[in-house]
Amino acid sequence: MAEFLSQDEIDALLDIADEDGGLEEIPEDSVPTSKDKSYAIYDFKKPNRISADQMKAFNALHDKMLRATITDLSAMLRKIVDVKLYSIEQMTYGEFILSIPQITSLNTLSIRPLEGRIVMECNPAISHKIIAHLLGNGDSTLTDSTEKELTEIELEVFNHFYQLITKHLKKAWEDVATINFKTESMDTNANAIQIISDHEIVLLVVFEITIDDESGFLSICYPISYIESLLNVIVEKIFAEAKNRKVSKQKDINALMSGSKMKIDAMLAETELSIKDLLNLKENDVIVFSKNASSSSSKIYINNKEKWSAVSGSSNNRKAIQIQSNIDHEKMETLRSLKGLHEERVEKTRQANEAIARLIATRDEF
Repeated sequence: MAEFLSQDEIDALLDIADEDGGLEEIPEDSVPTSKDKSYAIYDFKKPNRISADQMKAFNALHDKMLRATITDLSAMLRKIVDVKLYSIEQMTYGEFILSIPQITSLNTLSIRPLEGRIVMECNPAISHKIIAHLLGNGDSTLTDSTEKELTEIELEVFNHFYQLITKHLKKAWEDVATINFKTESMDTNANAIQIISDHEIVLLVVFEITIDDESGFLSICYPISYIESLLNVIVEKIFAEAKNRKVSKQKDINALMSGSKMKIDAMLAETELSIKDLLNLKENDVIVFSKNASSSSSKIYINNKEKWSAVSGSSNNRKAIQIQSNIDHEKMETLRSLKGLHEERVEKTRQANEAIARLIATRDEF
């Protein structure tokens, strides 16, 4: 997409060019680098009309339609087609008209029950390729004909492509509002389409379409004044859907895990023996454990991994254990590592202080 300089930036460039014979004599160290730029340019004549959350939700809304669009478009053209969400930009309608080719394919859509219209544009770099495939001549080279206007027959053929995109666009908007997208006119001259005044702000959604290593752009121009009432609804619906999907996924995981079985062992006492001692055990030998025989404390193992500390006892005349606390070995290991680092740091500090004291004492002797 084209980038445009503001009038102030153009004037600044002209002033620089007029000084001392032009840009060639400007010293390199006087040119600001990107590292020195600690500010962002904000044009008060064109203030941002939508928030960052609204932009993210608008992005998610159009990103959701890509998978189904790729599948249907590949089936229509009988080719592997790749469609990517290239960008979403806020600009004036005049800038949008200047950013597209003068001769291109334009489709104007009504958005009932909302007021106004939107514009869908597919530039010649890809529109001629799509028409050729629809006509069964996709392998031919069309670079020489991309500057010519589409004929009425070609427009009718290409309308099948717009109908496919419109169908998936409507499905993407169904979660937000019921919008009836209907084609009002098709044209090939960018100057012939004037849905709003040039200075009004629009949201431009740009998709990149790739067929046989040839790429082009499909643009959808939304005047913000027509969809402003839906922007907050988009945020609520899209973000709520993502949250509900996360909760639903958690429920599915819990349902799958709920039927799992685990081996639980209560270890009342334990000790360590060498292989030699174990082999030499005989009748009436006594094995000494690591804790007092009267202690009721025990450790609970889940699938042979130590998990809880507990107290042994009885409940309803049956042996039982009562969970007391969780044994977090990773936390304990981290604490031991931090303690070791602290002790090492203290020891290094002590050694450094002793070395300084020795140096001072040696200097005093001399």
